[in-house]
Amino acid sequence: MPELPEVETVRRGLIPVLEGKILRETEVYRDGLRYPFPPLFRERLKGRKILNLTRRAKYLLLNLDEGYTLVIHLGMSGRIRIEDTVSFMLQKHDHVVFYSNENKVIAYNDARRFGLMDLVQTAHLTDHPLFRHLGPEPFDDNLTPTVFYELLKKRQHSIKIALLDQKLIVGVGNIYASEALWGSGIHPFRSSHSLTLKDAENLLDHIRKVLQRAIMAGGSTLKDHQQPDGKLGYFQHQFAVYGRHLADCTTEGCAGKIKKEIQAGRSTFYCDACQK
Repeated sequence: MPELPEVETVRRGLIPVLEGKILRETEVYRDGLRYPFPPLFRERLKGRKILNLTRRAKYLLLNLDEGYTLVIHLGMSGRIRIEDTVSFMLQKHDHVVFYSNENKVIAYNDARRFGLMDLVQTAHLTDHPLFRHLGPEPFDDNLTPTVFYELLKKRQHSIKIALLDQKLIVGVGNIYASEALWGSGIHPFRSSHSLTLKDAENLLDHIRKVLQRAIMAGGSTLKDHQQPDGKLGYFQHQFAVYGRHLADCTTEGCAGKIKKEIQAGRSTFYCDACQK
């Protein structure tokens, strides 16, 4: 599933072709994705101006004039591509196609249809069920090491599982949790509430560094993720532990091997020698 870096990459790719533009027309080729589309979906989008594109957790937010926000979640296999009107050809699994007033086509393609789209009043977005219980953004200035530490103290789960809880912190995901824990030298099976303030500060710093590097690399191309221009992300070539079972640990002075274990149904990669 696309995580925060992948969604942020898509957002940045869409800004030049959508921000400040008009949705001239929208074509919908099925009744919905994971959930049905809202009533009169295409009619309500016709002629709307996109004021800006933002992101909350793994959701793309297209803020429209007249006080509504188009919410898009890519699900497991959703991707968005940009084409010119004159060369556009509908592809298999293209479910929603947006036409801008500047002859650009933005096609939403989703083979598994686990994504979603909704229209929500912008003023009430934070109260919507999709967003009501989300935790802070990793790059939020209000998420200080002390705040993060206090949040971790309330969790009884292992730290790896806690990082996947969107109520604690959003957008980290399985890959980036493994990478950040390795970078901070924290064992993934360690209890969240056992972390010290120094541990929390170190971990938060590495979460931010890993996510920022992944964004700059265009995300991690594992199975379905592509950028809107069709390019593939390449952060997977920088993985220190994820997918490197039995490989040598690259921590300086460490002679350990990368291990793989399953936590709550998800693969966890770590070095048992240098992560404590």
